[in-house]
Amino acid sequence: MSYVPRQLPSLLAMARSQSLGKIRAMNVTGALLDSWDRQCLIVNTVAEKIDESNRHLKPSEDGWPLDRQLAHIHKVRHFFLTNISPERGAAIGDSFVEGWETPISDLGHIKSLLKQSGVEVREAVAEALSNGVSKIGWYDNPVLFLQHMVWHEGWHVGLIFLGLRLGGQELPEEWEEASVWGHWRTEEW
Repeated sequence: MSYVPRQLPSLLAMARSQSLGKIRAMNVTGALLDSWDRQCLIVNTVAEKIDESNRHLKPSEDGWPLDRQLAHIHKVRHFFLTNISPERGAAIGDSFVEGWETPISDLGHIKSLLKQSGVEVREAVAEALSNGVSKIGWYDNPVLFLQHMVWHEGWHVGLIFLGLRLGGQELPEEWEEASVWGHWRTEEW
């Protein structure tokens, strides 16, 4: 028997009755995949703020440079995809030269890989959910895999923001609101 929180039916009814911005009410799978799409949009938008002039900034003296943060996000997606959907993992390249230590030097290619892996993660989860797969790779269900990816990527985006701040390139609050937080909320500040 699967666990269903007691408040889930009322939350679903509320979600169906309310407009989510310009998005019509959707089922839980659609909402979950929409949240992943928003996550990817945010990661890709943040990645566009990394360029040749700041790619080597770090969030701490012993931290990873910003380009390695981006390469690592892709590498983790790639690693777990090869476990849960080997054909999808094989379809995308690696963002590191060898192992997990040295990212490839082509920053544009790292950004391109992020976009590709975002799509492949989405499709792997959508396929697993539509096929009723319960266990996926090392995860009890596909939702836990996606939550792990979101949690992991949020951590690294925070480190990127810190690296930019410490390097004197802090992103303006207005940019963050429009490019990050505004993708999750509907209210305006």
